[in-house]
Amino acid sequence: MKDKKKFVIFAHSGTYDKLYQIITLAITAASMGRETYIFLFFWALKRFANEEFDPARLAIECGVEGEKLFKRMEAINPISLKELLCDVRAMGNLKVYACTGAVKLMELDESVVRTKVDDILGLTTLLEMADGAETQLFI
Repeated sequence: MKDKKKFVIFAHSGTYDKLYQIITLAITAASMGRETYIFLFFWALKRFANEEFDPARLAIECGVEGEKLFKRMEAINPISLKELLCDVRAMGNLKVYACTGAVKLMELDESVVRTKVDDILGLTTLLEMADGAETQLFI
């Protein structure tokens, strides 16, 4: 049997537009049957740990254009990123991991982070997991 194709996202940025891209790409890849991983660092990690997926952030981060985009997004797809992520993770082929060093650097409570991710792992392990991935993105 052929191994599943692997899709990896190294998630660094925490702006809403990039979180949206991280999550939509990951859930799409996982829905297509790919073994999908999101590795969280810095601001993306902080947003995941605090479950800050509110599209209203677009207005704060991007001004008037962000407000317009937020309204279009709500009209087109009222399902939240958090709900989509939860539903697809339940399928089993989308895993979310936090970087040990980033948890410390961002001064996050490890016990809280553990409730939001599949595990907290070091860079060596994350890189080993990413080895051989057909797709690797840095966002």
